[in-house]
Amino acid sequence: MINRPREPDLGVALTETGPRPSADGRGSSAFAALYDRAVDDLLDGAVDETWVETGAGRTHVLTVGDPAAPPVVVFQGGNVTAPVTLAWVRELADAYYLVAPDTPGQPGKDALTEPAEFGPWVVDVLDGLDIDRSAMIGISHGGGVLLEAAVHAPERIEAAVLVAPAGFGSPLSPALARIVLPSLAYRFLPRRRTLDWALTPMFTQPLRRVEDVTVRTIGQALRTSDLAAAFPGPDDLGRLRSFAAPTLLVLGERDPFFPVKRTSRQAERALPSLVETVTLPEERHFLSPAGQARTTDAVRSFLTAHLADDRGKR
Repeated sequence: MINRPREPDLGVALTETGPRPSADGRGSSAFAALYDRAVDDLLDGAVDETWVETGAGRTHVLTVGDPAAPPVVVFQGGNVTAPVTLAWVRELADAYYLVAPDTPGQPGKDALTEPAEFGPWVVDVLDGLDIDRSAMIGISHGGGVLLEAAVHAPERIEAAVLVAPAGFGSPLSPALARIVLPSLAYRFLPRRRTLDWALTPMFTQPLRRVEDVTVRTIGQALRTSDLAAAFPGPDDLGRLRSFAAPTLLVLGERDPFFPVKRTSRQAERALPSLVETVTLPEERHFLSPAGQARTTDAVRSFLTAHLADDRGKR
């Protein structure tokens, strides 16, 4: 259940893919209804939302947990909404204040344009929420966002967790081609069979066992969003050499986007602060529930060991 701020009734009907008003009365993205459904279907308990002003525009943010607990900012994966990604680590809310902003350029409540650099946007989100320093988790696309923040404002990051992260490159491969080609086909032939063809190589679970709202959200993104030719991340990985916050890397053994051997090698070269790498056997890019649980356990142990005693709040 989401605790939403009171908004004026603007008389706009909601549909599965239609627009709805945002809190400031502007039209929001076509993902709003799917977003709310993901909150209801995937996140147990109370979820709060707010908006913060950033250089990229007014950014929508989900929060879960006790605001007095240490903050952990969670950056969403690509072509899914923040609640879909947040659900992977939702159990951490028993000890941490989870903060999940909608990434500009990705499916969210407001259709903001992707900024030239994500680092300044991350700082604006932290400032808007009155967070001085925070642990951060970047999942897939969100890993590249986190790495850009690590270059732009390393002093704002207390600890970093990179899960199947962008930012270290994604080489062309037959496995990747088996995703890209049917994804493009689905854009022009939006049939469920085509979507299943595109998504099957990404998911550890059989698609029939994946939450319907997750599949629908990705399908909506493939149909309506600009398909990015590049992932976020520092232009020069050498700029991460001065990033000192302890870092955990979690990889899927069979990830077609970010192969485990190449990604771990790149991370080890770029991040002197990398203290642990966890490889999840048989997991692909979208983790199974068991893979999500193992990731949550690894993150919990890592944060317990490496977070300072301060609460990260001003």
